[in-house]
Amino acid sequence: MVLSLEDYVLTGGDLGRYQIFLAIVSSSTICMHTFCLTLEVFTALSPTCQFSTDKWWCPKKCSLQNICYAKKCNFSWDQPNLSIISEFNLFCQDAYKAKIVSSYAFLGYTIGCIFWGWMGDKIGRVPTIHLCQFLNTLLLYLTSLTPSYESYCLARTLTGFTACHWNTACVYATEWGGKKNRSFTLLAHIVYSSVAFALFGTIAFYVRPWRQLIVALSIFGGVVFLLMLPALKESPRWLFCHNKKEQAVKNVQFAAKVNGLPVLYIADVEEDIVLSESSATETESVWLLFQRPRLIFITATFYLTSAANVLIYYMLKFSAEKLSSSPYVSCWLLALSDLPSAVVVYFCSDVKRRPVNFWVQLIAVAFCFLCCVPQVRLASAVLCMAFAAVSFNYVYLYLAEVYPTTMRNRVTAGCIAVAEIGGMVSNPLVLTTDIWDILPFLIAASVAVGPTIASWWLPETKNRPLPDHFIDTLNIVYTPEERPLVVVTDDEMASPKDKTSAPSFFRAGLSADFADSVSSRRDIPSLVDSESIELAE
Repeated sequence: MVLSLEDYVLTGGDLGRYQIFLAIVSSSTICMHTFCLTLEVFTALSPTCQFSTDKWWCPKKCSLQNICYAKKCNFSWDQPNLSIISEFNLFCQDAYKAKIVSSYAFLGYTIGCIFWGWMGDKIGRVPTIHLCQFLNTLLLYLTSLTPSYESYCLARTLTGFTACHWNTACVYATEWGGKKNRSFTLLAHIVYSSVAFALFGTIAFYVRPWRQLIVALSIFGGVVFLLMLPALKESPRWLFCHNKKEQAVKNVQFAAKVNGLPVLYIADVEEDIVLSESSATETESVWLLFQRPRLIFITATFYLTSAANVLIYYMLKFSAEKLSSSPYVSCWLLALSDLPSAVVVYFCSDVKRRPVNFWVQLIAVAFCFLCCVPQVRLASAVLCMAFAAVSFNYVYLYLAEVYPTTMRNRVTAGCIAVAEIGGMVSNPLVLTTDIWDILPFLIAASVAVGPTIASWWLPETKNRPLPDHFIDTLNIVYTPEERPLVVVTDDEMASPKDKTSAPSFFRAGLSADFADSVSSRRDIPSLVDSESIELAE
């Protein structure tokens, strides 16, 4: 009997009670991600003021605009502690400083994605999630104690650096099951993203002073950390790929018991065929992705599409104060914009990935252009964010289904790091409304046109198992007609520590073309017939 790693993981269930529980718990990390990256939506609100002099030349109404031109008119803030603008005096020639603070958070986030992505593949998914959640909560609280603008910017950079664990959490949850679990995990992340922004607006509505608001958000993060700490078990795929078979088997067996499925023990399987060899693979180098032009094109398309989506998404979020008379109403409406994407993901889970991703991205670009029309700007912004959220999340579903377990967390983290370049420029982009009120929408939509067109040529991954090794990715990227012409190099073999042995997962259902390519160079017996295990549902 032959059992692939995919088959064995699925003996613990595809979308059972345990997978649903893990998806819900791990997805809660996106709340802290949302709080940290959009904090200035409410901490940098324009404060109101009053002129405290009766000089005839002073304007009747005090605002951030006219206090710069009425310097001899004394004024006072109505709520000095409401915003960082009033507390750090970020107005007149320093007004731009309030708008670029979020760019520091995105800068830290970009660096953190690269570091924590590597950590997630190196030390494990669960330790990375726990460490990030703890540090992020602590640093967010310390942000509320900053005495100056400079220290506030430093704190925002550090909170951004530790807000990357939602990516690892998403990868972690998708590795616990099959196709149904991946779709549900994506659905849970979308719903949490919407709930997080609505919750942020609600907390900010009742807790107005910016320091107290940050403390309230950090308390929420602490509660999530304490609930998550005992709940997560390490991904069995990561354990198998790092030669920790015993713990991986225990975790799969635990999942099977929770889901009420028959427990399959390793003794029931021929070890010399299945798990011992396929689990011996260490982390593969991401530089393998840059040795083939097709993989370079696919990776670049994923990265640029994600960056365009982030630019549109956060540009509209940071425009909340300008979309309607109340930033809280705009916040709640923009939060609702993520929910339609959850519906689309649910109903499109069995549809081909490529056309869905292409068309929703195209529609998002079209609505972004429509934001240039003032009469339909708010409605277009809500719909644009809805479709951008679908494409944004589909990119990460794609990444999980194209890139292998041995490098999945680093590839997705790299994608997010590139995407956050769009996040870094999104808030400063809003400042261009002073030049022309439709300029941010024109720029964001124009940037997204190229990646949208390129996404039509992404590979199709519908109904494919999650790849565990780089050779699996090649099997997805190349068509059956192209595979006989593909030469597999030594570095692309799945077992870098022992390249003289045939990787066992070749015998578990991969393309015979690749297996023959390896066999012809290594005098290895060709692909053997394999029996598939019927999984208990």
